[in-house]
Amino acid sequence: VCSSDLYMDVVAYTGNGGTQTLSSLNFSPDLVWIKSRSVGYDHQLTDSVRGTGKELQSDLTSAETSYGLVSALNSNGFTVFTNGTYLASNASGTTYVAWCWDKSATPGFDIVTYTGNGSTQNISHSLGVAPKMMIVKDRTGANEWAVYHANLTSAAYYLSLNQTIAQTSAAAWNSTAPTSSVFSVGGVANVSPNNYVAYLWSEVAGFSKFGSYTGNGSSDGPFLYCGFRPAFVIIKSSSSGYDWFMFD
Repeated sequence: VCSSDLYMDVVAYTGNGGTQTLSSLNFSPDLVWIKSRSVGYDHQLTDSVRGTGKELQSDLTSAETSYGLVSALNSNGFTVFTNGTYLASNASGTTYVAWCWDKSATPGFDIVTYTGNGSTQNISHSLGVAPKMMIVKDRTGANEWAVYHANLTSAAYYLSLNQTIAQTSAAAWNSTAPTSSVFSVGGVANVSPNNYVAYLWSEVAGFSKFGSYTGNGSSDGPFLYCGFRPAFVIIKSSSSGYDWFMFD
């Protein structure tokens, strides 16, 4: 069982319009996912593998940007910056939330970068078990975000993080489920010679849970057992074009 706040935690803060260091974490974050709560700014993802100062916007297909919105990943948090024109991480008076993860096999989270070859290829990861969920983005081109989930119809399908559409049958994973050491990419997840990043999660008892359910149309919906009180929940309909929902 993982102590949750040693590997994943949520930071709520108010922007100050300049540079601000958030230092409430019990770990050095490898992925910081920021979203404004009070203004309709884009989502911003920064990670330790691609390096600080580089962002991906999960609601857009845009290639990687270099606005410098997260300027440092520190031993107990991170530093955000407003560059004067792009305000998505620290605008004065704007409220934000940041979802943060530590990258290691213990909490079941890995970050992998690779170069597309335009055909099919297997990419190595270090989780030691098969991931239950993967989020892949082309850093070079304006291609959609591809999301693998073990509870979709099969590995022939993916969800698009930047769209509300239902699961799509296309060659992102070559109809091949990931294993304890590799995952297979093709199609939108393997355009040559573009650079990619992949975020991978495995299931860890008492810490993380990945599943599915069927809606019943009632205000008292299905109960989903996790085995712990979740700090962060993502929900997306796989059969209908409804929004992505994120709760913490």
